[in-house]
Amino acid sequence: MRRSIPRALALAAALVVLVPVAGCGGSSDDSSDGSAESTTTAADEATTTSGEASTTGTEAADPSTTATATTSLPDASLGQHSAPGDGTGTALLTAVRVGRNEGFERIVFEFEGDPMPGYRVQWVDGPITADGSGEPVEVGGEAHLEIVLQPASGVDLEANELRVTYDGPDHIATSGKVDLIEDLVRTGDFEAVLTWVAGTSGEVPFRVLALRSPTRIAIDLAT
Repeated sequence: MRRSIPRALALAAALVVLVPVAGCGGSSDDSSDGSAESTTTAADEATTTSGEASTTGTEAADPSTTATATTSLPDASLGQHSAPGDGTGTALLTAVRVGRNEGFERIVFEFEGDPMPGYRVQWVDGPITADGSGEPVEVGGEAHLEIVLQPASGVDLEANELRVTYDGPDHIATSGKVDLIEDLVRTGDFEAVLTWVAGTSGEVPFRVLALRSPTRIAIDLAT
């Protein structure tokens, strides 16, 4: 798999080396992470943004093409979910993890500080390609959920010195942690657009939550 690297990062490659971290990524999904993400408490309620009822941001969809979830997940559907960022700056990725929960599996992207990125999450057909280069990227699974976060990056390009905030792997290990999610791959980090693709055993209804303390985007897939 070839990685898509921001132009500024490519120019600074001689100064910075991204070192993969064993396991699940910037913050490996250990038992404490799994339990923290296993339920939605009052502190995990979705935040609201100007002009949006909720940052779950489920778009209205044609009933003939989009199925509404019959699960216990509110706002879950097969259609595209999207919402704008909060306008406070680029969200800097620090951790990626997955976990199994009662009735759903969760993907979590955690960010440094307060900026909340916008998102567009949808099922896509292959082939999967890298943002920027357009080269093919191998992602396992029968179905593919594309997760686009913007403005967001794993590198702080506005600091006085180039600073990597996400030093985890591009390919998140899911085996033994979840069943539906078979693969999770970073396919782009280019010009403040951060893209990941989850490979699953099939298309299922999902929802997206924007959560605080810490700042994170959670995608729940019905099981």
